[in-house]
Amino acid sequence: MALAVAPTTQEPSPSGRDAIDADAGNNAPPALSWIRPAAAVLLVLSAIASVWMLSRYLRIHGSITAQPDSPPFGATIVLAVVAAMALSVLVFRPERGELWSLVKTSAAWSITLLLALIVAWWAIAGTERQNRWHGTLVISGAQTDAYLAGHLAKNADPIRIPTGVMIQSMEFLSGDDVQVSGYIWQRYDPDVPSDVERGVVLAEAVQEAYDTTEAYRYEENSVETVGWYFAATLRQPFEYAEYPFDEQNLWLRIWARDFTQNIVLVPDFDAYYATDPLTLPGMEREFVYSGWTPDYSGFTFSDQPYNASFGIGDAGEFQNFPELYFNLILDRNFAGPFFEYLVFAIAVAFLLFGLLALTTDDENLKDRFQLSTAGVLAAASGLLFAVILKHNQIRTSAGAQGISYIETIPIILYGIIVVVVLNAILLASPLNARFIRRRNNLIPTLAYWPAVLGLLLAVTLVVFFRR
Repeated sequence: MALAVAPTTQEPSPSGRDAIDADAGNNAPPALSWIRPAAAVLLVLSAIASVWMLSRYLRIHGSITAQPDSPPFGATIVLAVVAAMALSVLVFRPERGELWSLVKTSAAWSITLLLALIVAWWAIAGTERQNRWHGTLVISGAQTDAYLAGHLAKNADPIRIPTGVMIQSMEFLSGDDVQVSGYIWQRYDPDVPSDVERGVVLAEAVQEAYDTTEAYRYEENSVETVGWYFAATLRQPFEYAEYPFDEQNLWLRIWARDFTQNIVLVPDFDAYYATDPLTLPGMEREFVYSGWTPDYSGFTFSDQPYNASFGIGDAGEFQNFPELYFNLILDRNFAGPFFEYLVFAIAVAFLLFGLLALTTDDENLKDRFQLSTAGVLAAASGLLFAVILKHNQIRTSAGAQGISYIETIPIILYGIIVVVVLNAILLASPLNARFIRRRNNLIPTLAYWPAVLGLLLAVTLVVFFRR
């Protein structure tokens, strides 16, 4: 008796994206019942705290644009981000382990962090700081008299020489050198002894401290006015930690040419139509700032202690007088350097994301993507070389001794490149890295953009909102 055996058909094994979906359905993690209640509590607490923090900020500053780079404003951003991320967990239910729930949650977190980063950049760019004066600002003769009364010895009676400045051009040559040209003048009353040498010294000029050229001489009511033209390269300690959102104070440190006389230079306020720093006294109207926006200008006094008498008598007999500075507060136009480096960083970040998303241990997907571990290493090496070149360009442009804010972008890219390469190596290795192998490298891929944007937001908050 012959037995009839029914032919058996074997279903083809799923591959490609079908394999991912099948694996997601069959091996989805069990529902974590505590995630939704925890997200709900976190949403309520962070929303209430963000509203309270924002109201506290408004009570202190009166307007949301008054000081948007303050710590309360930064804390409001953080709390709002936490609330939005908790809300996305409640809406998309990523604890179920379904593919599209995880994708939507990752996208929501990424968009939230990106919007928070844009708000932080807006707050930084919109903040004006008038706290970078070198010394004590004076805008009138009365303030000058009050300052000198508090900083001169009781028995001191120095010769006061009114001094004015008109800057006509400025150009940053390097991180510490800036080239400045313009006019300086002084008024000499009849009380000024004739043996007092006329002229000024630009104390911080590299070579041209004494290289001023007399441009005009004028006398009225027995008061002699002498003006000099100067063009000097000044070396000053500029701070670039906040580059390209930095502000700089360019100053002229002015000395009297005659060291042997008791002379103190005072601002010649009578020579200016207005002395309010916002009106930019002492600045040429048709001025080329080369990537900078002027905020304020004005005169300041500063006490500079010296540990020598410059050879004029004994050190104990040498008398220091307050020194006169002319300050120009400059705000960098951040759009040019910021977007130049940001567009490059975005392109590299997307390429690295592509490498991470296409990296898998599924043989069918490997054949489809045509990307091996060696291919990931080669592509990452090329991107690393490009990032190093751009990083060197940033340091050359900024001229900073330490690390500037914009440098955090290539530093973060270095870390991403290392992570992408390690991810490819671990997938190809015999090690059972469940976090990476689970669902064909899905978890690192979904965590990529929230991690990158979260790191950049954290650095931004630490650099600009911690004071």
